[in-house]
Amino acid sequence: MKIVVGILSALSMSLMACDTPVKFEQIDLGSKLSDPGITPPPVPEISFVKTSGACAADSSTNVTSCLKCAIPPLPEVKPPMSLKATQLMNIMATACPINRAYYGNKFAATTIADHLAKLNRCSPTAYPDSAPDAGQNNVVQRLLGGDSALLNKMFTGLWYKPPYSDYFETYFGLEVGQAIQVFCEQSVPNISGILVPSSTAPNPYGPRWESGDPMPDMYVKANDYRDGLAYCIQESKRNPWQPSGAPPVAKKCSYQTMSGPAGSEVNAQVSAWLAAGFKVGADLKNQGLCSAVSSLAEIQSYQGEITVGAYICQ
Repeated sequence: MKIVVGILSALSMSLMACDTPVKFEQIDLGSKLSDPGITPPPVPEISFVKTSGACAADSSTNVTSCLKCAIPPLPEVKPPMSLKATQLMNIMATACPINRAYYGNKFAATTIADHLAKLNRCSPTAYPDSAPDAGQNNVVQRLLGGDSALLNKMFTGLWYKPPYSDYFETYFGLEVGQAIQVFCEQSVPNISGILVPSSTAPNPYGPRWESGDPMPDMYVKANDYRDGLAYCIQESKRNPWQPSGAPPVAKKCSYQTMSGPAGSEVNAQVSAWLAAGFKVGADLKNQGLCSAVSSLAEIQSYQGEITVGAYICQ
């Protein structure tokens, strides 16, 4: 009986508690939900390898696999020689070794510098150019071209080999034999006397001229050339030509390279190089190609790994 009374008493107290009012608060629907704190994955950083430096003086620096740092050579300072003087110098530079070998090294070897030293005062004024006729032009061009048969024919053995020797002497104003003496024997004899047609003398190796015989116009001109040549050879010995002004200075070259993925950064660098006057090359690694670049359009659409390089000389 006591247990029943206790239960009823507890139930009565619970029902009394249900009469207590419950208070609700309004939710602010405009407030933001809290950030759950999710961190986005990091964006991979694009990196490039860049190099720069001075180009080697011997032009051996490789900027890309197909672009070398080509340092311009110093401008060659030459005496103001006539074309005819230059032709004579080049012909004798080829002829003298042939003549020397024929005579068993009788004469000292000569070089182009030796011949230049004898002709450096032979300017277009002192030893003027002249238009060769067909025969003269044929002989001169064959000798300049290294025609071994003609060179051996004219510059070994007896020097008089018509009509080739006639064309030579009427164009240059110098007999073949005397050309050998002047250029191949390391001597500078005075060029004296006059040139005459060998056909006017009974013996081509004897008296060359009889007073009063008519002088062909070709030989009148040849003797004018001879006088000029004799003068400028002597002047070259007495007063060698010297360059005037400051000597030329070699240019200094520098290079830059950039390696990485093709894209806007590479394109911007190539554009800057081209605008500044650099010579540019590119290694397209995915294609195994390398080429010079003269405009951005040539590499702009390329995708993949690339190495671009450029150099400039100042």
